Amino acid sequence: MLALAAANFVGVVLFAAVYAAAGARWLSETAFAGCMLLLFALVTVLWVQTEARHRALEPLRRVGRIAVGLVVVVIGVPALVLLPLSKLETVLPPEAGVDRVTGPAMALLLVSLALVTLVNAVGSVVIVARAVVGRPERQPPKV
Repeated sequence: MLALAAANFVGVVLFAAVYAAAGARWLSETAFAGCMLLLFALVTVLWVQTEARHRALEPLRRVGRIAVGLVVVVIGVPALVLLPLSKLETVLPPEAGVDRVTGPAMALLLVSLALVTLVNAVGSVVIVARAVVGRPERQPPKV
């Protein structure tokens, strides 16, 4: 579960970094699209490889691990980012401009978490497809 949460966390950080770089106009639209496609594929491979370490578990336990790994990141990452920002808003004067950072931070979090959730969905489809395709065909009983 923690390994899947770590893979999800890596995805959130990488997606947010690329999205922030594009928002700062450091990437062209074509470079942004290419980076996002490549990054989505790489994070999905990382997630599938991380989850594949537990293929010996029964399916219900695997689904539980996937769900808990995603929930930990969906709850934990916003808490790690937004709680300090809200605390800074109360401590610093309005002239510091912390309120100008909160909106973009929330947007980056939302986009990154949505993309990581999509990675989990696509990775789950890949795992199910591997399980279905990888199963040996049942031979009819010999009479």
